[in-house]
Amino acid sequence: MKKLFVLALAAVCVLGLASMSIAAQKAAPKTQSHRMLGEVVSVDAAGHSITIKETVKGGGEAKEVTFNFDEKGKVMVAGKAAKLDDVKAGDSVTVHFTEKDGNKIATQLNVAKPAAAKASQSK
Repeated sequence: MKKLFVLALAAVCVLGLASMSIAAQKAAPKTQSHRMLGEVVSVDAAGHSITIKETVKGGGEAKEVTFNFDEKGKVMVAGKAAKLDDVKAGDSVTVHFTEKDGNKIATQLNVAKPAAAKASQSK
């Protein structure tokens, strides 16, 4: 009876340690996603990069930020799926990105109003 109790206790300990190990792996820190709004300055589709001029609230100084575009990333222009080639300088864009090793990796680009549409509305 005593051996059975010790064996059951050992099995519970092993299962407990295994479940804690799995939980620790699941709780590993994930890369945090960020978002930035701005106007497209330049697009290098071949180099998978985009530079935007950040929209700063409160009249602060705007700065240009360059993103590497993830090959699996999504581009949406006016709510429709598009390609990085479809994004043009002057477009209003929201960039969803992560930071890895000091680089900003764009995972999604949402172009609200293409530059051509803005120009035709202002006429």
